Amino acid sequence: MWTKDPLRTLRRLLGKGRLLTAPEELLLYSFDATTLRGAPLAAVMVESIEDIRRTVNFARERGIPITPRGSGTGLSGGSVPVEGGIVMSFERMNSIMKIDVENRFAVVQPGVVTSMLQEAAARHSLFYPPDPSSCNVSSIGGNVAENAGGLRCFKYGVTGHYVLGIEFMDCKGDLYRTGALSDDDSEPDLTPLLVGSEGSLGIFTRIALRLIKAPRKTATLSAYFDDTLKAFNGIESIIESGYVPSVLEYIDRKALSASSEHIGITCPEHTEALVLLEVDGDDAEVTKLASELQELLNGAAFQVNMATDDKGRGLLWQLRRGISPSLIRLSSGKIHEDVAVPRGSLYELVSAIREIESEYKLEIPMYGHAGDGNLHVVILYNAIDSISEKSATEASKDIFRATIGLGGTITGEHGIGSAKREYLPWQQSEAVISLAARVKRTLDPEGIFNPGKIFSN
Repeated sequence: MWTKDPLRTLRRLLGKGRLLTAPEELLLYSFDATTLRGAPLAAVMVESIEDIRRTVNFARERGIPITPRGSGTGLSGGSVPVEGGIVMSFERMNSIMKIDVENRFAVVQPGVVTSMLQEAAARHSLFYPPDPSSCNVSSIGGNVAENAGGLRCFKYGVTGHYVLGIEFMDCKGDLYRTGALSDDDSEPDLTPLLVGSEGSLGIFTRIALRLIKAPRKTATLSAYFDDTLKAFNGIESIIESGYVPSVLEYIDRKALSASSEHIGITCPEHTEALVLLEVDGDDAEVTKLASELQELLNGAAFQVNMATDDKGRGLLWQLRRGISPSLIRLSSGKIHEDVAVPRGSLYELVSAIREIESEYKLEIPMYGHAGDGNLHVVILYNAIDSISEKSATEASKDIFRATIGLGGTITGEHGIGSAKREYLPWQQSEAVISLAARVKRTLDPEGIFNPGKIFSN
């Protein structure tokens, strides 16, 4: 056990990095977007690699846990210091260090906010496709650590598809570079191992990301359905016809109602589901695709609208990105799951969740990336009622069981973290989990990097 006395030593070791120890300051670093909480004894706002190295060495010598933290927007408890120790915040390491226009890549520090990189790339007619709904606040380091998905997954893939290399520090304070950042092409590329590792294998210091040519035009379609099955049949008809929208989102009536009220717009009556689509590319291509998709959906949806200007498209995406914050207003407690199944099983999963909702007498709005089979399930409950809270927890377990039974996964993009670590054995074999644990012990033998996450012991 260690006390706050050694923090005086750490304060002296730090360069420009700021050390926070006051309870009112540490409160801000004790939680993420889940209901999980942790109590750090200190938070270090690092500003340089040397700050990171000195903090890592200080922590290793004393057996102190380190929890890396970006913007704290995660939904798995990944940045919550559940075992105390030091929170290492990257909010000040937020520089876009390089944008190579000719070779189409960027090098960024982990604290760069996702939308900042998107905007910087756009100024060079380039495009960074990964687009988590929290892109205006979430950071690149966290996106890479969780292998975040996002709205454009269907056409463009997830964060990991754009990570070219990572510079990271191990538990001994040594710096390593992988992939495009490595000086030695003969070394094995550890980039895929680090993407999605949830801060458990090393501390990211720089990240190289692939950029692509920006599409010239984008159009967004909103299709309103009076029946959930019709909505999923509409989604399947799009895919079976060979169309590849950049965005293919499903929003149920409860989520739509909450978000539309939150941002102050009116949606058509009798809407049971909204499907949002986006197509991008050259001008002629977009005009043709949008028109064909609108015609295709007219047969199943009772209303289909198209937006091609920034104002109209912006309003639709404000509606989509506003779902999660709008649901917070409906109840004092919220469990936000991100299960995923083979896309053809989505309707079956939604039906199973509706039965679970009825059994536990809860409200469970649903929405998500239909093109990927990734469904966001939000279980609303009364946080000051222990019976309601227990029902929500049991409902989430039943949802996991239903998901796994359909050949799915308990997390599509949010990670395991602390929130789902006890359920990981439901999906993965003991051999697989043991192998992952051995990798963890090899790269972090002292176990100081983000303990209490992924593994139950």
